[in-house]
Amino acid sequence: MRGGSSTLQASIAPVPLRTADLAVIGAYLAFALAAGIWASRRASRSGESYFLADRSLPGWLVGCSIVATTFAADTPLAVSGMVASKGIAANWFWWSVGAAHVGMFLFWSRLWRRASVVTDAELTELRYGGEAGKNLRSAKAVFFGLLYNLIVLGWVIRAMEKIVRPIAQWDALLPATAYDLLVAWWPQGTPLGPLDSALTTAALIGLATLYSTLGGLRGVVLTDLVQLILAFVGSFALAWYALGEVGGAGSLVGHLQEVLGPERAGDVLAFVPAPPDGLSFLSLQAFAVYVLIRWWAHPLGDGGGYIAQRLSAARSPRDARVAAGVFVGLHYIVRPWPWIVVGLVGLLVYQPGDGLASAQVADRELVYGAMAQLVLPTGMLGLLLASLLAAFMSTIDTHLNWGSSYFAHDLYRGRFRPNASERDVVRAARLASVAIAIGALLVTTQISSVEKAWEFVAALGSGLGLPVLLRWVWWRTNAEAEFLGACGSLLVTVTMLVLAPDDFPWEYQLGLAVFGGALWALWAIHEFGPSDEATLQAFYDRVQPPGFWGPYGGGEAQPWRMLSAWACAAVGLVGGIFLPGHLLLGSFGLAGVDVAVAVVGWGAALRLSQDATASRSARERA
Repeated sequence: MRGGSSTLQASIAPVPLRTADLAVIGAYLAFALAAGIWASRRASRSGESYFLADRSLPGWLVGCSIVATTFAADTPLAVSGMVASKGIAANWFWWSVGAAHVGMFLFWSRLWRRASVVTDAELTELRYGGEAGKNLRSAKAVFFGLLYNLIVLGWVIRAMEKIVRPIAQWDALLPATAYDLLVAWWPQGTPLGPLDSALTTAALIGLATLYSTLGGLRGVVLTDLVQLILAFVGSFALAWYALGEVGGAGSLVGHLQEVLGPERAGDVLAFVPAPPDGLSFLSLQAFAVYVLIRWWAHPLGDGGGYIAQRLSAARSPRDARVAAGVFVGLHYIVRPWPWIVVGLVGLLVYQPGDGLASAQVADRELVYGAMAQLVLPTGMLGLLLASLLAAFMSTIDTHLNWGSSYFAHDLYRGRFRPNASERDVVRAARLASVAIAIGALLVTTQISSVEKAWEFVAALGSGLGLPVLLRWVWWRTNAEAEFLGACGSLLVTVTMLVLAPDDFPWEYQLGLAVFGGALWALWAIHEFGPSDEATLQAFYDRVQPPGFWGPYGGGEAQPWRMLSAWACAAVGLVGGIFLPGHLLLGSFGLAGVDVAVAVVGWGAALRLSQDATASRSARERA
């Protein structure tokens, strides 16, 4: 294991990229622009072509595109940072959402494609109808297109600054006089970082905005595929070289126990908290919030948002389900472990007490970029950086295209100009993309931590989780339930932000936000009653949802079979998530248990959900 002062100094001092590194980065950036230009003509034909690629995409490509979008520049930093500062079990913050996404795979993915909507906001008008549905559509377009979208983009941009900080060197590209003037003008201490980081980040956003506005979703999905390949290659390469720093995977556990002590190492390496005290950073009560509440309280837990946009772009309901399966497998089982490895190695390389590693110790989200510069050879560093640029741009382009769909389709055409031409809609979407990019840069200046931004957004929209799931399975769910559920969690979140002490556990804040939103949502269902009969019958006939639709149809799956299938799939997913980790840490007996749990869980889930799929097969083939 390396750890000398000179090595650590190299990890935080700028190092010139070699020709091979620059060639890899340049080739990727040229490809991204070319893809946008290639797709621009078809994207300009109509709003459906621009936002949904004419609903013609195969399932595997849609799934890869969803994974690429969630494989953002912020996620390696946040995951490796959480592991280094807390431990592996900190990933339950987002692992828990997998329980929602297996439901999306089993049930909701095909319903999104059958609904034939452009945005999830449009679905609310289809589902609820009337003035309440129209108003909710507009409100969700503003919430997700403006507030939610800008915060997400803000934390992604904030993370990118941390990645490029040790590498960006504009003094080698700009004339000395111009560079000195910019340095003197640029304010110090902004979340966009020093001048070099800010210029690099702004240039990448500009390029992503250009090719995404030119090519629409078709161009975005094409670049996503290459971005995903680069991202996986880069992250696994970094994990491989990082393990080499500590003598390989077989030595990792021993080094952690030696450096951290058995008790602290046990906390770091635990996958779940053990009774009676849990872990130092994750109590049993907080863990219960993740496992029992977090997943169904996710505002997009049914596959809404940009995932719904991708599922709607699939060429058939069957392809939409394939896309959901590809996403669940790659996102939860394959993707996180290279980042976890880097976080664990970072605990050994960057230790308290060494002044040269003070930045990485104070902010563990810096470890990922610093580790890349420390361990990767020429060429590989360029590949890793290109993969992070790809991950960053795949998220930027998706959120620009998705966010602009709310403004162009739901507000511009849906509310203000219903007779707008297709070209006018595309033009409005392109202008909205530019405005969103500028707004995201401004939001970035208010974000200091990626993890804190994650937590704020999770609590903010948690009141939507319950009514969003109920709308698919219960005919009495109404538009007021979604609106008031969101208001309830928003009120609690903002109140806790102002009044709660700094050390108040976030998991408890989330629980309170969910409780407040759920109470308001259930009260609204009771108080306002269901939508009109014609709207509900039209929705049922079009989408064929399962569950409690007695007055309008028998449903396609018995509720107990749905719940049983859902639970088995969630347990099977946990086995799949744990399997790579137990193999990495040398726990081969537990790895065998993981395999058995995954096989039995998923086998039972698919069998139990068979009733819901068999009755649809003939229609889907047609």
